[in-house]
Amino acid sequence: MRKEILGSTREFFVKGMKGHSAVSNIKNLDGDVYLIERTQGRPDLKVLIADIYIAGEGDIIEITYAYSDIDCIVLVGFYNRYSQAAKDFAISSNIGLYDNREFFGAVNCTGKAFLNYKRKEES
Repeated sequence: MRKEILGSTREFFVKGMKGHSAVSNIKNLDGDVYLIERTQGRPDLKVLIADIYIAGEGDIIEITYAYSDIDCIVLVGFYNRYSQAAKDFAISSNIGLYDNREFFGAVNCTGKAFLNYKRKEES
């Protein structure tokens, strides 16, 4: 179930995207939906930010039903995660699913590399 996103969490996401080298602009389209314009000819991304502690497949089905035209879902809470079933469903729907840290890397990618992006494990 999606929770209301705190203003400070939204601000953190927007500030992070504004400072990202692959992002030329970020615009709030409506509520928790943002348009991220990217550099170097990469296509724009329509992003839904969500605060779900552990996103399951049902959460992603519900979101994709309500927001059929998004490119990805970013779980913005520091401890937010998703199940493998949720990730698999999102990819099968041609939608990226990331936690906040993963998205900072994925925003550099396009196509299948974007959908399948995984953050390198820290050593």
